Amino acid sequence: MSLYHVLVALHLLAVALWIGHMFVWSILVGPALKRVEPEATAAFLRERMVYLGGLGWPALAVLVPTGLYLLWLRGIGPGELVTLGFLDRPDGGPIALKLALVLWMIFYQSIWGHRPAPIANWVNIAAALVILACSVVIVRGWA
Repeated sequence: MSLYHVLVALHLLAVALWIGHMFVWSILVGPALKRVEPEATAAFLRERMVYLGGLGWPALAVLVPTGLYLLWLRGIGPGELVTLGFLDRPDGGPIALKLALVLWMIFYQSIWGHRPAPIANWVNIAAALVILACSVVIVRGWA
């Protein structure tokens, strides 16, 4: 197995952990905690969830370096990322959208991630789905 295959596997595993963790907590556990009685128990469980932090940040610590390396293998280095020189490529639009949404998700998680923000949660989930779609287009193309 080549380094490329190992990095793709790590990247996909980190994506599954990051987005899967977000889906489970936003769609299943969060709403379920609203029905837990007594309210003190629900508050304690929410507090533990925030304290433990989950898998999001560790997954991101794997996603960023593996993603940058995989972009580098596609011929997109740090210079092209900073100057947006990659936009002239056929896959430049999906790459730009994916990177913008990843930055949005990092910003969202930093600011609102553990606060009640139902609409922002759904926007974040939609962003995750668009990121997945962009990833498929980047790897497989439009056709």
